[in-house]
Amino acid sequence: MVLGLLAGLGPRATLAAPPTVERPATTQVSGRVREAGGSRRGVAGAVVLVVEAPADVRPGREARDPLDPDAVSWTRRAETDAEGNFLLEEVPVGKVRVVVVAGGYARLEQWAEVDAGDRANELDLYLRRDAGSDYRTEVRTERSRSYAVEPEHVIDAQQARRYAGSGDDPLLGAQNLPGVARSPLGLGMIGFRGGDPTEAGHYLDGHPIPRSFHILPIASVLSAPMVDRIELSPGNYSAAYGSFGGGLIAIESRPGGRAGIHGQAHLDLFDLGTTLEGPVGEGSVHVGLRRSHVGDILQAVRALPTANPAFWDYLGRFDHPLGARTQLTVRALGAGDRLTGDETFEFGASFHRFDLALRRTSEDWLIYVSPSLRLDASNLQQGGNELRRHANVYSVRAAFTRRNLVPWLNIEFGSDIVVERWRLRDHTQFNLASLEGEIRTIEDDEDTRGDQLRLGAWISLPMSFGAWQLVPALRANVFAYTGYPRIRPDPRVDLRGPVHERVDLHLALGMYSAPVVVARGEDSDLIEQNGFLGDGLADVPQYLIAYFEPNISIDVDDRSASATYVIHGSAGVQVRLPWELEARATGFWREGLPVTLERFRGDPYYYGRRRSLGLELLLRRSLANDVIDGWLGYTLMWARAEDQAGEWLPAVFDQRHNFVALLGVNLPRNVRVGARFRLVSGNPETPVVGREVVADDGVWFYRPLRAPRGTSYQPMFHQLDLRVDKSWVKDRTRVTTYLDVQNVYNRIYPEVWIYSRDWAERSSLIGLPIYPSLGVQVDF
Repeated sequence: MVLGLLAGLGPRATLAAPPTVERPATTQVSGRVREAGGSRRGVAGAVVLVVEAPADVRPGREARDPLDPDAVSWTRRAETDAEGNFLLEEVPVGKVRVVVVAGGYARLEQWAEVDAGDRANELDLYLRRDAGSDYRTEVRTERSRSYAVEPEHVIDAQQARRYAGSGDDPLLGAQNLPGVARSPLGLGMIGFRGGDPTEAGHYLDGHPIPRSFHILPIASVLSAPMVDRIELSPGNYSAAYGSFGGGLIAIESRPGGRAGIHGQAHLDLFDLGTTLEGPVGEGSVHVGLRRSHVGDILQAVRALPTANPAFWDYLGRFDHPLGARTQLTVRALGAGDRLTGDETFEFGASFHRFDLALRRTSEDWLIYVSPSLRLDASNLQQGGNELRRHANVYSVRAAFTRRNLVPWLNIEFGSDIVVERWRLRDHTQFNLASLEGEIRTIEDDEDTRGDQLRLGAWISLPMSFGAWQLVPALRANVFAYTGYPRIRPDPRVDLRGPVHERVDLHLALGMYSAPVVVARGEDSDLIEQNGFLGDGLADVPQYLIAYFEPNISIDVDDRSASATYVIHGSAGVQVRLPWELEARATGFWREGLPVTLERFRGDPYYYGRRRSLGLELLLRRSLANDVIDGWLGYTLMWARAEDQAGEWLPAVFDQRHNFVALLGVNLPRNVRVGARFRLVSGNPETPVVGREVVADDGVWFYRPLRAPRGTSYQPMFHQLDLRVDKSWVKDRTRVTTYLDVQNVYNRIYPEVWIYSRDWAERSSLIGLPIYPSLGVQVDF
């Protein structure tokens, strides 16, 4: 009928053309998807969708209205590259809804407006992590191992600082590992497997440092944001290191990133600090500094009425590639402490270190050369007496690895040398009364100098037999502390490999020579073993004085120096379990050989035998699923040491049982909660079993009579610590606050007993009460 109608119209009718539909103008939209918060790194593999939006929406606001698929007439889709960049073609001009989806991040929907023009529209889109993944450990490309023998424990520093009871310090967090002694009062000290903490080696970026903790041992000498990882070797460690019989602590600083300029600022009850990192040319720079205000806090609560402590530290490093296979690193770092009392007392200690490191890699070779200069200074002023010690410490490390010498054999060799040249100035002042009653002030100045040297050369032969690795090694050490060099060879062997697809075995045995020096020192007398405290006398354990009393080493006594051996043996098994669990069991044996030092004056000094053996158990869960992490650690140990008379006594840190439970849980809304529970045997005591009356300058007083160490033990230690972290994430910043509470149920452990004036009875005790720590951190 229609055709007939059209035919009837004949030539007099003309067909009407369909209306023209005008296509909307289109343009390009580009941009970058970043992680919200301080890092602002690009998010790779994110899917970006753009769809049409109502005309009344407000660009830049969150799109809260649900997306109706039936109302969508067009879409544009893109995926971000490795840097988070994306490009959308032919996007209609006008109001749009932007949808971004990426694994591990919350879905983003916001309104935007696309303008017409020749240039592409730029969008900066920020994704927030999922609630469960906000505190996850960052997955970084694993650095190539420097040496074939791996450290027993490698701690991610940024994860460890979040552990309950750590006070936001990763090295304090490392004290929770099996084999590490419980430190009194929660102070900074690391002793391995019943050994003397002063026998452990402390290294930062491959060179020795005087100490890992500040003089006021509540913080390590490197600010937490600057630390990349901490490597702990309680016993058998690589032949590339030597001169220490008590284990090795190696701290590695973090190079700066190149994804823009970023930083971190923090403030807590003890200190404040900041870091800054960013690209410089083809390289990067990372700098950080920190200063304490803990002295003001302690003075306010009258915790230290006679001393005002302060500390500071800094680190700056510049990393720059020299071609495709060579990396140059320049570092400057330092730390210092100061204790002041009245006008007659002041103690200070500091060091500054300057490093240069060159690392070159090829298919067959790894070459590492690093010289370093460290400037140490310490001073002690007491009344009219003043003691100053300055030292220049020169350190050089050179390591070479030849890979695939034959298909199953590599070779590692190298050398390290540490030379210390010191100068000591001793100014004494005293008053002398003449027969006529005249008082004269006598002053005396003494200036002494000396040198010390530690030299090592090593070779190891990593052999691969399928999945098994055997590493025999030999290190030769030279110790020259008094002008008479001592040469000690250290043979070592390490074997590890799988016995099942989920089970690995590790065996190690080695000799570790260490210098033995009878040194004179000057104490600050801040800690007195039998000092008056209130109405009583403080029975301070000798180890608190030995390890925490600020002092200055003066000289080797009577040129008495030698060297001894410590033999370390261990056998361990590691099992990978379901649910991302890992179990370890390690049996260890440690034997320190005796040595007798002849002295020009006085009797020979006998450095006795030391022995410890035990079992370490660890059940750990990593942050693999970004929700729960932590571990259960247990150490069973017997530790003994000979005294000067050759009698066997319990070692100072003979802690028979040491159990640590550590747990962290990530909750929604950027909240993390953590807990730590410790149950540890007490240290051996030298108890007061009697008293005697003595006179000094006409004054009569009581002096305690003590039984040998180990006659009694301190009571069992147990403590619960809790921590809560809360973060607020913005597009360009991230603000985190934390509350870390130690000793939640306020059980005051008797670290120091207070006796009556006549030493007849214990009247009270000194211990750590409930102890909250509050801090805030801003990442930008």
